[in-house]
Amino acid sequence: MTLQTSAPSRLRQAGFSLVEMMVALTLGLVLTGVMTAIYLTSKGATRRVDQLSTLQQNVRLAFQFLSADARMVGYQGCFTNRTSGFTNSLAVGLGTNFAIGIEGYKYGITGSALTLSSSNPANVSTPASWLNNTVGTSNTIPVTSISSGGLTPGSDVLVIRTVAGAPIRLMAAAVGSAATLSIENKGAPGKCRNGTTDKVSGLCTGSYALIANCSSAQAFQVSSAATTLGVTGGLNASNIYPQVSSEVFPLQTVVYYVKSNGTTTSLYRRTFDGDQTLVPGAVDAGVEQELIEGVENLQVRFGLDTTTEPDGVIDGTYVAANSVTDWSRVVAVRMSLLTHGPAAAEADVTLPATGKVADVTVTYPTTGTRFDRRVFSTTVAVRNKITYASP
Repeated sequence: MTLQTSAPSRLRQAGFSLVEMMVALTLGLVLTGVMTAIYLTSKGATRRVDQLSTLQQNVRLAFQFLSADARMVGYQGCFTNRTSGFTNSLAVGLGTNFAIGIEGYKYGITGSALTLSSSNPANVSTPASWLNNTVGTSNTIPVTSISSGGLTPGSDVLVIRTVAGAPIRLMAAAVGSAATLSIENKGAPGKCRNGTTDKVSGLCTGSYALIANCSSAQAFQVSSAATTLGVTGGLNASNIYPQVSSEVFPLQTVVYYVKSNGTTTSLYRRTFDGDQTLVPGAVDAGVEQELIEGVENLQVRFGLDTTTEPDGVIDGTYVAANSVTDWSRVVAVRMSLLTHGPAAAEADVTLPATGKVADVTVTYPTTGTRFDRRVFSTTVAVRNKITYASP
């Protein structure tokens, strides 16, 4: 038997037409464009959030320094807030005027408006550019003592003088005119500025120090740092410091300001503590510390207790440094910072043209790099002025 088979049938070929392919490609391009736009927008938003987060972290650190310093203003052991009995045996200067715990210098702005011509303006070293109303001392800021190259125009300067460490106990009573003090040895918590000599209870030769009890106090410079502490010029002849009720403290002056670091402006902190590489009587140049890069403006305002019998409560509004007539009346300090991001803002981001820093309206630069700017403020109570000693 012969088997017959039919020829295999031809399979029909199927696919996309040209029109269908063009539609698919178009939809794909649209989807790709949408996803790209979403990605870029998300990337730009994330970048702005990261920059703002960095700014907030840096400002938080700077405000921690400020708060710690300001809260200790005026602390002198149990002598705190006494109106008489204080002696400053140091030559009065920016770093040594310990009779005034806090003061400021206001940059002379016409009205309440400031225009920034650049994000990195040239520093200014003219003392007359800053205003002060300090009674009994020079009201001219020693700009070159703070920064030899000058400071950023438009920004204020804040000066805080305070104790800089734990109290040191006397090992024997100190009588008037004494040129030495017997102090406890608390070990060596660090090196002196020469890098080789250990501190004695936080003090070095040349350090500023305070001895105080409940009836008298004196700021002096250390002539030799050991368990027998040398007192430059000796103690006030009329004062007696019993061993039990007297303490010794390291003293320091801290100055906050804005200046250019060469590429942008930053908030700085310079500390004067008298530790002059063990050279008593030498000019104290202090130690400078850059706190935040990108700070363009600093405005400082002071809250005053103006009642006849101080009660530690702010009367009226916060005022600029040139409106303070009695620095002992300052019970709070408000510091406002204008900062910009570490990198240029995206080209498609709309940025504000002005900002309010304290009571000053600042107009931002219209040329150069476009920055995303923010204003941060903090208010710190001078706690040693809030609770007053009994008369």
